[in-house]
Amino acid sequence: MLLAVDVRQLNVGLLRWFREGVAAALGVPAGHVHINRLNEKKNGIELFVTSDRPEISEPLPAEEVIQLLNVRVLHRHLGHFGITEVSTEKNVLQGEQRDHVWSHEGFYSIILFFTVFVIVITCLMVLYRLKEKVQTSDRRVKTLPPEFHLTPNVPSDSLHKSKGNKGSTPGSMVQAELPPVVATPTPQQQPVIACRRLSPPIVPLPSPAPVTFISSSDQAPPTTVAPVNTSNELKPCPSPFKMKPAAGLQERRGSNVSLVLDMSALGSVEPLSMAVVTPREAATREYLLAAGRPLTRQQLRDLINNTHKLHAEFAEVPMNFIDPKELEIPNHGTKNRYKTILPNPHSRVILKSKSCNDLLSSYINANYIRGYRGDEKAFVATQGPMVNTVNDFWQMAWQEEAPVIVMITKLKEKNEKCVLYWPEKRGIYGRVEVLVGSVRECEHYTTRSLTLKCGNQTRTLQHYWYTSWPDHKTPDSALPLLQLMADVEADRRAAASMGPVIVHCSAGIGRTGCFIATTIGCRQLQLEGVVDVLGITCQLRADRGGMIQTGEQYEFVHHALGLYEARLSVETGQ
Repeated sequence: MLLAVDVRQLNVGLLRWFREGVAAALGVPAGHVHINRLNEKKNGIELFVTSDRPEISEPLPAEEVIQLLNVRVLHRHLGHFGITEVSTEKNVLQGEQRDHVWSHEGFYSIILFFTVFVIVITCLMVLYRLKEKVQTSDRRVKTLPPEFHLTPNVPSDSLHKSKGNKGSTPGSMVQAELPPVVATPTPQQQPVIACRRLSPPIVPLPSPAPVTFISSSDQAPPTTVAPVNTSNELKPCPSPFKMKPAAGLQERRGSNVSLVLDMSALGSVEPLSMAVVTPREAATREYLLAAGRPLTRQQLRDLINNTHKLHAEFAEVPMNFIDPKELEIPNHGTKNRYKTILPNPHSRVILKSKSCNDLLSSYINANYIRGYRGDEKAFVATQGPMVNTVNDFWQMAWQEEAPVIVMITKLKEKNEKCVLYWPEKRGIYGRVEVLVGSVRECEHYTTRSLTLKCGNQTRTLQHYWYTSWPDHKTPDSALPLLQLMADVEADRRAAASMGPVIVHCSAGIGRTGCFIATTIGCRQLQLEGVVDVLGITCQLRADRGGMIQTGEQYEFVHHALGLYEARLSVETGQ
């Protein structure tokens, strides 16, 4: 079965739902419908159906499955998936493909692979053992014969102490570096000790806490060479360097005690409140509330030709995106088409939920948008519905009593932009039933008359699907957008309900922002004779971050308003 929905976004729950819907359309238990694989190349799902007789486990012929398929039941259960084609191609379980892995050639290949693997591992182990033997031999060669003994070089004052004192300062854990030694050939002779390098004087630790280690970067200070004394007395060479006390090391690295105190103090620090407004956020709010530049008709005509000035002006407007941490809703990411495009909390649409504790069921990526002169809830800007948010979308349309839905995107533009969220004739989405009435095809958009039912209530709304906006570009002409705007405005005024107009593209900020800004700007031109595109953009972004996404879209809005102004001039004779 080929789908309009991207099969790569189907999870296990949706696939189980799909299998049960196919089983209902075939009139067989769900256990007899099996999903073979997801065909990403054709964007489809390969299925096979087994016989309900216990003695037969082979898949049924494709022609027999097609005859059993009830198309109406299939669309009623699986209308969300947008099934576009049901083909009779055989799958791997019907004999067209074989499992080449367990053929004779595949079996021999696996045996050969494991043989080579064992040989390689064996060779590596042998090399490792040889390396260990070589290292052991080297260590033995470097070891001195047993008849030689080593005499450590110690400070001169240690010769007058007992033999148990090995040249270390009592109570100190910092040992001097052992110098090179001279071997005595026979134990009977009096040893002659050469002073080739003497250690620096040892300074005891003044602090009560001993130093337990010294990093490798701390090197012992250099020493000088002293001649051999003929009177068999060692005279240490004077050194200009002194070892720094251990307290200095603690000051440089931080003692263990201080680390423990710092770590324990972290638990008592109160977290920062999310309500605290940073200076950057305050500056953004102030700009969005105060910025504006009303343009007369002549100024609008002049500014349209100054592309550089338009782009520079657009670059100054803050995007006003929010941090995901500002939405205190667990797992809200599962309902967002894009991770960084989120609804601003103060103006987001909250769905009415039966359970007050289930915050996710009340969440939808949508914001109320103010209209002309700050008219509250004139629009709702939202993302293109996903497979798991279609029911939420229709619940919002019913809850807000929307008279019009405007869709400004194709279902797929390189990647999926939106799912097919309306039925061909009739569909049930949660508690809302949607019936499609008349369909009117225009050159640039398609209009559908929809009837919504919930319980004993019934409402009608118009659905506009504008498909002439190219991906990652702006339209060559603004005329189709102005015509769409005029039709939407006429339907909104004629509708019985006074709810907001729902507008969406894919992310719900770029093309959606252009449509809403153009609608507000045209109204302002018509009633005031001036238009403030900068102020309109700031108002939109205050309600939903990122509205009018690019400088090209900002320029396109000016072109659309310039074209509308030219029409007004002709109509009024100005």
